[in-house]
Amino acid sequence: MRLYVLHKTHYSYPSPVRNSCNELRLSPLSNDWQKCITCFVSVFPTTKTRQYLDLNGNLVHYFEIPEDHSHLTIESRSTTTTSKRVDFGNFPYGVPMRSLKEVESSPEARPYLQSSHFVDITPEIWRQAVEIQGDSKDVFQTAYQIMEFVYLNYEYCVSTTSVDTHVSEVLKKRKGVCQDFAHAVIALCRCLGIPARYVSGYFYDSSRDQIMRGGGASHAWVEVLVNGHGWFGLDPTNNRVVDETYVLIGSGRDYRDVAPVTGNYFGKLPDKMEVSVNVRRID
Repeated sequence: MRLYVLHKTHYSYPSPVRNSCNELRLSPLSNDWQKCITCFVSVFPTTKTRQYLDLNGNLVHYFEIPEDHSHLTIESRSTTTTSKRVDFGNFPYGVPMRSLKEVESSPEARPYLQSSHFVDITPEIWRQAVEIQGDSKDVFQTAYQIMEFVYLNYEYCVSTTSVDTHVSEVLKKRKGVCQDFAHAVIALCRCLGIPARYVSGYFYDSSRDQIMRGGGASHAWVEVLVNGHGWFGLDPTNNRVVDETYVLIGSGRDYRDVAPVTGNYFGKLPDKMEVSVNVRRID
């Protein structure tokens, strides 16, 4: 599948700001399941951008605008080819929970078993996770049950949370958007010893009625590590295993590691911010 993504972010400030320094994580990665064919990131006011890979292997564009400016526009245009990660009906069932002892000391898994900026591991969250697990002794089945529980019991509700909302509040109120659903699943999985990481990207809604939740903006989901099988994506916002309709931008311990736009400047807060995302199939 070949997918084209146009991501626009526009800021308007009540008075000119200056010395704006920003990091962008808007470029799709290339891995075994997807290949970024082209990606063009532009910034206005026009300035030079530089690139580097962060500690999680995500591609970052960095730029500075020292001059006064009242508006900032960031655009990313990318084309990515995706392929099936796993055939439905052939998920990695059969790996017992006791096998998690074998991966807990692995450098690949260790960062995704600990507390992070937005995710805590606490006795209260552990008790919730154990209740959801029930009699399951299987790693993938347990992670799937957690995803399904969040989908069925949490209300998808825009404007009830912010990018700074901690998972403790999400688990208490059971409301939020894709970022919050992902943090909830990550916390519950980590409490059971299942390595879980936050993934940022986009998805193409191939349904005729466009019924998937979270379209029109960056999307977030979770990847869990199943020993001997690698990482598998779970989307608690839409209760589905991630497939070739998803485009991965980056992954990390939580939202803080893969926020699409981060930065700072001297000046007042924006009085207007507009974000739009359009994903379409072009093959």
